[in-house]
Parts: sequence; structure tokens; C-alpha cells
Amino acid sequence: MSDFPDLYAFVVRLHTLDGAPAPRPQGHGAQALFLDLVGQVAPDIAEQLHADAPSKPYTVAILPRRSRALVELRISLLRADLFQPFVRAMLQQMPGEAPLRLGQARLRLGDVIGTPAPQGHPWAGYSSFADLHSGAQPAHTVVLEFATATAIGQGARPDGKQRLAVLPDPALIFPSLAKRWNELAPTPLRLDPDAVRVAAADTLVTRYRAGSTEINLGKGPQKGFVGIVAYELPTDEAQARLLALLADAALYLGVGMKTARGMGLCRRLAEYDTGSA
Repeated sequence: MSDFPDLYAFVVRLHTLDGAPAPRPQGHGAQALFLDLVGQVAPDIAEQLHADAPSKPYTVAILPRRSRALVELRISLLRADLFQPFVRAMLQQMPGEAPLRLGQARLRLGDVIGTPAPQGHPWAGYSSFADLHSGAQPAHTVVLEFATATAIGQGARPDGKQRLAVLPDPALIFPSLAKRWNELAPTPLRLDPDAVRVAAADTLVTRYRAGSTEINLGKGPQKGFVGIVAYELPTDEAQARLLALLADAALYLGVGMKTARGMGLCRRLAEYDTGSA
């Protein structure tokens, strides 16, 4: 085990004031709320996080609605130095009465959950790149849940518009995860992209329940897919371990494009469960 985690996943519960209905998920609003919270205690870090980067070291999304007056904001931090500013931002809000804003909605801060289920929350947890890498085990099948709109960028069309893949094709999903891992993980732990592509090409979708959806990112709807997918991994143990590692990392990294704005929220499930949410 590593001495300190550098991967964190928090679920921040926000309650609407006066029992008003929870707002519909909007990725740009969720990102703005997160950056505003961090900016109150560490404006320099918030500015860095807001700047363009090949891969942002955090994800923000709104979990599918469970309660009429509750919003669950899911935040993952992918650098160890983001933990203290985030905790300070949460503590600063605890005694305050000033409402938080998510779009036009006014909310108050509730629980902040950072431990996994059963004691905590199924979308919360903590680990490190090193522990995920050393602890990955080969598997016959991995099951992934894609909880918010997920899309894999495929370059641009001649008119400049982005081409998007919105199917849970293993040849797209696992290389996308590997790309993000390599952009954020310590150099000694980086993965061979060619090895990931070869392993993904020998992976089959054996079961799925998925469908297309859209998310509002502030400039109109963004297409993607959500659902649960079972992948049969290659019989080669090294390849199976490699893809199992990426499946484990999906909880923190997210999948595909615009994971800082509500898209690509993903986790590995212990088994295929059509009732999962």
C-alpha cells in the first residue's frame, strides 16, 4: 500500500431550500460550483483547474436523481495536492448559512461522503495510482456502469464539428481510460497504449443494457450513452489484468470527453445488475 492516496472520490449531498425540486443535471453548473468552492479557499488552485489542460485532474458530475429535494454532487480529485483545498472548502461551508448555487437553484450543504459502501457511498472512495496498479488482478469479465452521458471523441469532421462515438465498444472505452491514466499517473506507472489496444480488440461485450441520452453543458445538449455493460476479457492473464486495472480506475478517472463537466461518470460493478443506479 502507498503511504498517501492521490485519488479521491467524494459525494457531496446538497439539499434544496424549502423543499424545492432538485434542478436537472447541468454539467457546466456542477463544474462552476466546484471551482467556486475551491476558489474561496485557494483561488490560485481554482484558476489552474479552470485553465485548459490535456486532462483535467478532477471530475465533477451530478448523480442520477434519487430524491426530489436532494442533489448528489460527485467529485473526484486526481492529484494529492487537491485534497487539502477541497477539505478546507467543505469545512468553510459547514457552519455557514449562505446558500450554494447550482445554476439557478439555491442549495445548502449536507453530508460530504468520502468512504465507499457499505459504510459510505457506492460512488465514494480513495486509493492511489500505485495501489491500483499493484493490486489489479486478471478477471474473466468486468462490468462497468456508465451513469452519466458518455462519449468518446473521434476527431473532427470537415466542417469542424466533433465526431463522437456513443457506443460502449471496448476498442474505444479501454484505450480512452488508458489515455487518461497516462496523462495523470506517475511516469513509472504509465501503460503501453499499444498493449491496451491489442487487449481491447480481443474483448467482447457479452451483456448490456444501454441507451442514448443527452446532458446540458451550457451550449446546448451533448449526446452520449448510459447503461451497464459486461465485458469478457482476453484469456491472456497479462492482458486481462491490464484491462481490469483500467476498469478499477474508471471510478476516479471517468471515461471519454468532458468528465469535468458531468460526462463519463463510470464505475466497476461486482456483477451485472440491471437494477443498479
